[in-house]
Amino acid sequence: MKYIKKIVSAILIFGLVFTLAACGSGGSSGGNGAKKTLTVSVDSANAAYAEFVNSIKGKFEKENNVTVKVVKKPMFDQLTALTLDGPAGKAPDVMLAPYDRVGGLGQQGQLLEVDKSMLNFLNEKGHRQVQYGKKYYGVPLTIEALVLYYNKDLVKKAPTTFKDLEALAKDKRFAFSSESGKNTGFLVKWTDFYFAYGLYAGYGGYVFGNNGANPKDIGLNNDGSLKALTYATHWFQKVWPKGMQDVKASGNFVTNQFVKGKAGAVIDGPWQASVYKKSKINFGVAKIPTLPNGQEYKPFAGGKAWVASAYTKNPSLAKKWLTYATNATNAYKFYKDANEIPVNPDAQAKVNNGEDELAKAVIQQYDSSVPMPNIPEMAEVWTTMEPAMFNSASGKKSPKQTLDDAVSSLHKTIAQKYKDK
Repeated sequence: MKYIKKIVSAILIFGLVFTLAACGSGGSSGGNGAKKTLTVSVDSANAAYAEFVNSIKGKFEKENNVTVKVVKKPMFDQLTALTLDGPAGKAPDVMLAPYDRVGGLGQQGQLLEVDKSMLNFLNEKGHRQVQYGKKYYGVPLTIEALVLYYNKDLVKKAPTTFKDLEALAKDKRFAFSSESGKNTGFLVKWTDFYFAYGLYAGYGGYVFGNNGANPKDIGLNNDGSLKALTYATHWFQKVWPKGMQDVKASGNFVTNQFVKGKAGAVIDGPWQASVYKKSKINFGVAKIPTLPNGQEYKPFAGGKAWVASAYTKNPSLAKKWLTYATNATNAYKFYKDANEIPVNPDAQAKVNNGEDELAKAVIQQYDSSVPMPNIPEMAEVWTTMEPAMFNSASGKKSPKQTLDDAVSSLHKTIAQKYKDK
């Protein structure tokens, strides 16, 4: 009898231990065959993102026996929090990130490295958007580039060359009444290096050598960059009102002049279309006109990629999500839901065959755009080059002195801050 009791007790104890072990293996770890959870973080600033994930997650959950949990948080806050949330086990498994943040986060060890084969559907530019060194840290989803907006009531045909824009700047309809001899026919915020870079690059300038990977090779004071700044300085000094030199306020000036019908054409981003729609202005969108040297305007190529946290407990599942969310069907659905243009060639072709004038212009412009360097040293370029345009535009320095001083400062700052690299 005692022997039987011992056997029963042993069975009960074993059963209790087994039950406790089974209860403790749920959640994202999914041990012993329990259903896993994949946490997907989306930008809380855009409701369409969460709606998109919720609309496509069902098929993924079924195919992978997983529960997809959607969390909402400002995108940049989520990326910044990775350094603390990751080690604490609080980070999501996957999230969206702008291309210019991917390389830095990968270099810091915050993102999961992905297989190059996952990018086989992309060209070299697509690969570079998520590359740091010889490693890749995400799968591209969308594209973004500056475009030309023009007022269809004032400009009957989209300008195709900068000569067309120069002609607009001589049109008396756009004379700036407050300053004699000044004109607002064509405007662009060249005091912002993001907007000006397409001009530099179109003339042969570049930020860093080796496709943006070599910070010791800076091409912002070469002959091409000098020609670009000299051309821009002419606009500031001979054509545009003095307010265009204001580093902080010139963007608002450009927008206000355009929506009030006092500018015929402006260069701006695809995000600006919603502002123009609200103003009820009859506008068209086109590729940025060819530069005076016959070359393309080459702005930075932007967009977003799906990335995975380096701290995820389910790396293979996270990689599956990156591939799933960027396939042709889902990339096109993201365009329909969030109005962001896909990089996936099949999805992009479908968009290009539609009637979306803005999307077509962005796709066309993206072809001549340049991926932004995603190495940490790029942070110094923004702060150094911001005052450079003003120094030349205001006549404080000559274009050559402006660029030589800026590049000299960049070399010194990079050497000091990144001396251990």
